Amino acid sequence: MDSNNASAGSLSRVLGIPSLFAIATGAMISSGLFVLPALAFTVAGPGVIFSYLIAGILAIPTMLSKAELSTAMPRAGGTYYFVDRSLGPLAGTLSGLSAWFSLSVKTAFAFVGLGIFMEFLSPGINGRLFAMLCCIVFTAVNLRGAGHAGKAQIILVAGLLLSLILFSGFGLTHFSPQRFRPIAPNGFSGILEAAALVFVSFGGLTKVTSVSEEVKRPGRDIPVSMILALSIVTIIYLVSVMICVGVLDPSVLSSTGMPISEAASVIAGRTGLTVMSIAAVLAFLSTANAGILASARFPFAMSRDGLLPAGLSTISRKKGVPWISVVFTSIIILLLLMLDFSHLVKLASTMMLILFLLVNLALIVMRESRIHTYRPIFRSPGYPWIQLIGIAGMLVLLAKLGQIALITSLFVIVGGIIWYFLYSRKRSQRQYALLHLTARIFPRELVGNNLVRELAQVLRDRDHITEDRFDALVSNAAILDLDRPAEMMDFFRLVSEKLENPLNLDRSEIERLLIERERDSSTALRKGLAIPHIIVPGTGRFAVLLARCSEGVDFGGENSPVRMIFVLAGSSDERTFHLRALMAIAEITNSPDFDSKWNKCRNINELRDLVLLTKRRRV
Repeated sequence: MDSNNASAGSLSRVLGIPSLFAIATGAMISSGLFVLPALAFTVAGPGVIFSYLIAGILAIPTMLSKAELSTAMPRAGGTYYFVDRSLGPLAGTLSGLSAWFSLSVKTAFAFVGLGIFMEFLSPGINGRLFAMLCCIVFTAVNLRGAGHAGKAQIILVAGLLLSLILFSGFGLTHFSPQRFRPIAPNGFSGILEAAALVFVSFGGLTKVTSVSEEVKRPGRDIPVSMILALSIVTIIYLVSVMICVGVLDPSVLSSTGMPISEAASVIAGRTGLTVMSIAAVLAFLSTANAGILASARFPFAMSRDGLLPAGLSTISRKKGVPWISVVFTSIIILLLLMLDFSHLVKLASTMMLILFLLVNLALIVMRESRIHTYRPIFRSPGYPWIQLIGIAGMLVLLAKLGQIALITSLFVIVGGIIWYFLYSRKRSQRQYALLHLTARIFPRELVGNNLVRELAQVLRDRDHITEDRFDALVSNAAILDLDRPAEMMDFFRLVSEKLENPLNLDRSEIERLLIERERDSSTALRKGLAIPHIIVPGTGRFAVLLARCSEGVDFGGENSPVRMIFVLAGSSDERTFHLRALMAIAEITNSPDFDSKWNKCRNINELRDLVLLTKRRRV
């Protein structure tokens, strides 16, 4: 298995910014650019440019929400995992099945588009058979590992972007401004309706979050790649659509199924038509490859959580790939290639908008639940207004898609609910952030600690934290959380009582050693922090105690009152580890804003996790 793989039961961390950018970009640039501009033009006229701009802007809230969620919870399944851990397993089941279905349909649609363009380039080829063959090839590529799929994606996207840059460069010198009058023949309503139609063009942007468990540095790589992809692709969309409108006669643009290729033929004749048709093939290939890579992670993640049969979460030992999930998803895509897409695509678009709405809601729930182990590296700016705008925008676009798509989506949702109650419910009893949010109103006894512990493990995986001996001691250490001021002698008496059993030493002896150590020199090392440390008789003895006193312990001197106290007690044969523990505490307490975080902890579990999850060097 890859060296970056954490364990036999985890996925290999092999994807960086280039691969993630290529996945997001390749997933967006396909039918959204090579087919949809013509359809959107019939609704909005030349104002279709603004439709793409509005759609791109409305994609920003979900992009920011997913970027934050994925840096806090970099787990396979992306949208499914976020919704499940925030809103619960029922919502998670619905979101996972919806995401899997919509992405599989869009991937199959990319293969259909690929077949159409290949038939144009080589009339003797059977387009559907060629598409099915490509699906099998990309399945094999994905079975070799996410790293190989990511490298293939980079090559495909590089060729695609080069073709579109050439198209833009030549096209800007050929378009006619008078073709933009009137700019909005159907008014703003037409522009908005077209925005709902083309919004699916930006749906692939967040595909990278479904492979976040396979990202080398998710805290940095995911936000950067998504922001880069959205910025560059939006510019490409606007320039390319503007060229189509400015170059093609309105009657041609509204009737063609290949607007970019038709515009290229006007600009550069048969050569332009061929080059951009090849670019379209690259676009559909990149979308299809990214689709298989991302969509297969949804059943894998759901299976791992007990919402789907266990076999789908099987990982190959050699490549670290969820191979059964990849094969099963590819079979579904092959079957979809045989169906009529006219209604399926619109249904998939509706499900995608619902998913985007749920993601923005999930972020709000995670933030407001105040779970202390929810620690995103990237935080969405403008919270919560950005998310509320995103939710409102999704509702507007859903209304524009029409009743048929909404009613059909309702049937899919009902099917997901039935599956949950018949299969998933008894196999998945997890806690979720919404329960923690309601605990601010209802009794906290109704809320357990499982989600907190799960997110803590996610942080360890994300930050590559390997537990050392100091971590083990802190995990089992006694913690005092005092809400009244205390004298040092009284505090040492409490500490001695707590350390008596761990050290197997009489409490009076421990208290005596603590007092003598303090008389030698003060252990209040700086304002608010004390680290009393003593050598105890015997061998093989070592214990740690953490204490917080909100009103402070009076250690005397200029550094009192002390609110953070770390007590170390060990036998003389543990001197080396004693020094290491002191260095660990020094590194932890000197981390940015540690004092503020310590004071904000709501209970002893949060105090313990703060110490365990603060970054430091481990030996």
